[in-house]
Amino acid sequence: MKTIHDNPVSSREMVRMIILFVFGSSVVMGVNPRTMQDAWICLLIAAAISVPVFFIYARIMHLMDGKDFFTCVLDWFGGIPGRIVIALLVWYYLYLAAVVVRNFSEFMEIVAMPETPQIPMMISFLLVSAYLCKSRIQVISQWSIVGLCITVGIMIITVLSTVASMRPQNLLPILEHSPPVMMKSSFEIFAFPFAECVVFLPLISAAKHGSPYKVFFKGLFYSTLVLMVIILRNVLTLGPQLMEAEYFPSYSCARIMEIGSFLSRIEGTISINFIVSGLTKTSLCLYSGALGLAKLLNVPNKLDLIIMPIFLFVLMLCALSYTDAVQMFNFLDFYPFYALPFQVIVPVVIWLVGEWKAHSKKTSSVQTASQPS
Repeated sequence: MKTIHDNPVSSREMVRMIILFVFGSSVVMGVNPRTMQDAWICLLIAAAISVPVFFIYARIMHLMDGKDFFTCVLDWFGGIPGRIVIALLVWYYLYLAAVVVRNFSEFMEIVAMPETPQIPMMISFLLVSAYLCKSRIQVISQWSIVGLCITVGIMIITVLSTVASMRPQNLLPILEHSPPVMMKSSFEIFAFPFAECVVFLPLISAAKHGSPYKVFFKGLFYSTLVLMVIILRNVLTLGPQLMEAEYFPSYSCARIMEIGSFLSRIEGTISINFIVSGLTKTSLCLYSGALGLAKLLNVPNKLDLIIMPIFLFVLMLCALSYTDAVQMFNFLDFYPFYALPFQVIVPVVIWLVGEWKAHSKKTSSVQTASQPS
């Protein structure tokens, strides 16, 4: 079977995948509306916090020099410690996939199909994601080209459709919230969705002819721009109080859109965006998790055999994660603290060990070259 390096993708396609990945659940769940009209400021702070973390991600890939991520982890840490690190990352990747699928099923149950059990929706969503995962990174990248055109096109249409309903005074007063509240909200936006890009650590090496620094920072810039448009659209249209009160502010915003006097109730377009970006996010999580599990089981060329067990495991996590939507949204208050070790601490440890290994190798090479022949 082919590995991730047999079908490389361009750095531009990798940036598109990062944008769709960050778009993911944020398109309907909103970008932390806790700070209401100050949410756009918190987004900028979260993007600034993400810069050093993304630099660490890119530096790890630079130290690996195009080699497979999980292979380098095993080489740097050794057998047992390396497998523990890989197992931690695999758990987070698969759990994140389960969270995205559960977000999708809760959204569909609330807004469209209240009488339909969630299990069939989860299975159908996961089956498509598993198919994308089975098709490898090249197919996912091609899907992201179409997906990004669809999502950005729909976003532009929704923004233009709400211009008449926008009220600039909804952005006032600026900086109404206290600094601790602003920082807490910024930290939550950093954890969801920016730092979730730790999923791309096993994938960036598939990008040919591209610097990992450029890939990560271009993805951060464009995804911040997209989320900024979403936040401003929701605040200007709904108002800060209504945006905070709604479970799915983007969907509620689309419900009041009108195009001329003949087209209204176009909230289904938001569902399309959620499906397209959610499928991309879930498939990337499954793919990274499958690569890590294949390395743990020492079957890197048997990825197809791993996808179905992963599918069943993620489906189980989806069913057991929450009891209802209220519990799902309440968990968002604790999610940043749960995700911090996987998003920051583990990558920092990998980076430090990688720097030490690179320094030791460089020192050894210099000593060998200086020895008289």
